Amino acid sequence: MKILIAIIAYNESKNIKKVFEDLKSYSNLYDMILVDNSSSDNTKEIYKNSTNNIISHSINSGSAFGTVISYFQYAYTYKYDMVCQFDGDGQHIAEELHKIIAPVEKGEADYVIGSRFLDKNGFQSYLLRRIGIKLFAKLDSLIIGQKVTDVTSGFRAYGRNVIELFGNYYKHEIFDTNQLLLLSHFAGARILEVPVNMRERIHGESEFKLLNSLTYPFKGIVNILGTLLQRKQIRKILNKTNGD
Repeated sequence: MKILIAIIAYNESKNIKKVFEDLKSYSNLYDMILVDNSSSDNTKEIYKNSTNNIISHSINSGSAFGTVISYFQYAYTYKYDMVCQFDGDGQHIAEELHKIIAPVEKGEADYVIGSRFLDKNGFQSYLLRRIGIKLFAKLDSLIIGQKVTDVTSGFRAYGRNVIELFGNYYKHEIFDTNQLLLLSHFAGARILEVPVNMRERIHGESEFKLLNSLTYPFKGIVNILGTLLQRKQIRKILNKTNGD
């Protein structure tokens, strides 16, 4: 399969070199690209010393999901069979990649989530964020009819069907992982969680600061309600696609 590893980053100059070194031994197996969300530090310059495969946003998209749409469009345009998100903050571990890749490769899933909470090994996130994750995990599990535990995990792999959905057919903004998960489910994607280990971020700050952590639940619930209203639209997109 033609597989792309999409490294997403914003102001990760203190982490990105280590991330690339971690991935270096896999560079002969998979294509890799950095999707930089208009960093104001020298993240891009550090990465350019290692590779020239960079998508650089001229304007910051406001959240990491601008980079997600960019790598979906890139993967669709260049006909990748699978794209894996790998965060540029150093929390994801290259040795764990095979766990999210294998189910898509074997045809067992279209959307794979690397979960910190299945085996409960490695970094488990912070208390306030874990509370929010559990809340949305229960809501999403109820809607899709299967248990998911780590709905905010950025360590994910997507097959060709999901790449086509978000890289070509779905034209609206993506707010968070809940929306991504639910829309994929409505489109018929087979979703699977696998246990992975993660590290704690050493340098820099997450976009989920205190204020964001407090307001995220309210925004997230509104977003889920809006996503539920899009089920018919997803069916129309699929019907039109199948008709074409």
